[in-house]
Amino acid sequence: MIVLYTDGVTEAYNSHRKQYGLERLCEIVSRNCHKSAQEIRQVVIDDVRRHIGEQKVADDITLVVLKQR
Repeated sequence: MIVLYTDGVTEAYNSHRKQYGLERLCEIVSRNCHKSAQEIRQVVIDDVRRHIGEQKVADDITLVVLKQR
């Protein structure tokens, strides 16, 4: 599996000024590695949205997940 992302994913801040972070991204991808690439992408996007809550997105967020069939 290959996961490509911009820093807008890992540097997404919540209301407490805590970044989403690379560790959290890796953890969520690992926990969902049995799912399809599209499902993993959606799980990550949903988790980032939960993390930032009502905060305004300050940077672009790009995420590509590739898996071999």
